Amino acid sequence: MGKLLDERLVFIDADVHTSEEAIRLMAGRLQECGYVEEGYAEMVIEREKVFPTGLPGKAMSIAIPHTDPTLVNKPAIGVIVPSESVEFDMMGEPGTKLDVKLIMPLVIKNSDQQIELLKAMMHVIQDSERLTKIRASKDRAEILDLLSELEEAVG
Repeated sequence: MGKLLDERLVFIDADVHTSEEAIRLMAGRLQECGYVEEGYAEMVIEREKVFPTGLPGKAMSIAIPHTDPTLVNKPAIGVIVPSESVEFDMMGEPGTKLDVKLIMPLVIKNSDQQIELLKAMMHVIQDSERLTKIRASKDRAEILDLLSELEEAVG
């Protein structure tokens, strides 16, 4: 299995103002880099409306937009650090808005992986110190290093 983390999928100080802009930004790069096929952005945006992916955390709220593997060529985890917080609906509570300061799109190739990856993500979300470091970082390699345990989760 290839690496989930890829510096090309890290956006620092991203100029995105809505969940849809964030999803399109990442999907465009994912497609350029061969991770997903055309149409992926639309699938994620549609899924987000029904099954939102905002997660409240102690230090900050994060979002993990994803969709089923139909258009996925290989798995990945993206990172968008928006310059200002972006509104996502809360997972399990559509309509409840969260100001998200870190967006980590998950590109899932098979559903067995999804469970392990979500477990690992929950661990990261509960680590306030780590989230704060990621949010403050201006260095892609450092951000990936802070997330390296996600790589091991599905290794």
